[in-house]
Amino acid sequence: MDCRGTEKRKWIIGNYDVEPVAHIQLLAGQTKHSDAAAIIENDYYIFNAINKNNGTKEIIQCGMGAARDFLRLLNRRGLPLFNPLCGDSKSEGGKGSGGRERLVWDPIAKQLYNAIMWLIIAWDAKPGTALFEFRSDIIKYKEYRPFDWKVKRVNSTIINGGKGKTLTEIIDILRVDNEFREEMCQFNLLAQVINDMKDEKGKPLNIQAMF
Repeated sequence: MDCRGTEKRKWIIGNYDVEPVAHIQLLAGQTKHSDAAAIIENDYYIFNAINKNNGTKEIIQCGMGAARDFLRLLNRRGLPLFNPLCGDSKSEGGKGSGGRERLVWDPIAKQLYNAIMWLIIAWDAKPGTALFEFRSDIIKYKEYRPFDWKVKRVNSTIINGGKGKTLTEIIDILRVDNEFREEMCQFNLLAQVINDMKDEKGKPLNIQAMF
């Protein structure tokens, strides 16, 4: 959706319910087209926009200039930045993305969130697709250990879309041009969940962990 200029953004907010969805750091060599008519080379925002009259849902993708303007007009705090890069700890939103946000996460939920975000980045997943639905679900219940089937569905997603590569192998390909924070590349808890899964009779399912 075209969102170039403050007046256009005011019009959008007047006619759509606008909600920030994600704040993501681009990796080396990645770019995005901004709906504010620019090329994004750093971090960017995704907003959902639902038409107040007919419920039509649209997506806004923009760089930080337009995103900050939207957040100001909406009187909203910024979202935490998903940024796996070493030596770059910037985030958006002050208290809304501060210490408490990091403390409330269940450890397995946090690894699952990171895994989903890696797939969104690596596969250039579009808003409204399954990975974004998985992401929203994990954030909603981030204080609680996810049900095993939620870990399994992400594992199955990697099996179906990873062309035989584990998530760690996918990340390793991206390491060629990037240096990552290792704590955001750890999925041992997710692999353990998959390895420990059993059927209704208590027999191991023997599913390959793809993390």
